[in-house]
Amino acid sequence: MKSIFWKSLYLGKKSILWLVYLIFAFYIGHLVFTVPAFGTKVIFGSIGIIVLSIVLLFEYLKNSYEKMIYALTIECDLTKAKQRKLDLQKKDLFNGFKQSIIIFDSLLLLDEGKYQECLTHLERHQRFFHGTLDYLFIYYHTQMYCHYFLKDQKNLHISLEHLTKLQSANKKQMRGLFSWHEIIGINYLYQNRNQKCLQELELINQNKLNNRELTYLLYVKGQCLLKLEQKSEGYRLLKEAKVLGNTLAITQVM
Repeated sequence: MKSIFWKSLYLGKKSILWLVYLIFAFYIGHLVFTVPAFGTKVIFGSIGIIVLSIVLLFEYLKNSYEKMIYALTIECDLTKAKQRKLDLQKKDLFNGFKQSIIIFDSLLLLDEGKYQECLTHLERHQRFFHGTLDYLFIYYHTQMYCHYFLKDQKNLHISLEHLTKLQSANKKQMRGLFSWHEIIGINYLYQNRNQKCLQELELINQNKLNNRELTYLLYVKGQCLLKLEQKSEGYRLLKEAKVLGNTLAITQVM
């Protein structure tokens, strides 16, 4: 059901965008056919062709990028996501999506269960991730999950401390990339305060999450419930996460 919603939203946005491009093309065509001077026709026509060519090329690459993101976050299909990433890189002659690929690779490595490789990737591009608060948020949030799955409590604590410091930053400088309730919940889980963990996770609005995010939430929530000896509900959530998460590595450890 969520997949249908996200797909409908995606198609709706694309339809509006292509309608704008079509209107622009008709407007340029109207100018070319209505102006009397031949030289002016050539100028308007040339400008229109150049602008549309650049816009359509960017739109093509952007569309490829969005399909790549969709494969990872909605379909949770790692094979398709990696293939679409390779296709984008081949066609992105000017490396316009290079930075986006760096972020994507951090998520992909986490989802593949390559936690140590993911941490290495984050450190290799540390300067890039420290460029904005949003990127830094992604950096520490991804680190948090890597250390959580590696059962590295010392470094998990450090990542959680960094995220807590970001929480006090100017909210106008940060987008709502992740839920603070999720981060606080994992912090409680790390402290073995399982009831507090569950209370925080219950505050998350699941309707705002894509399938990838929801898979991780259900997994953590399931683990929390198992620790509270609520095994029936815990296993139910883990089973739901396994179906929703498709090929994500997290579904293989349930």
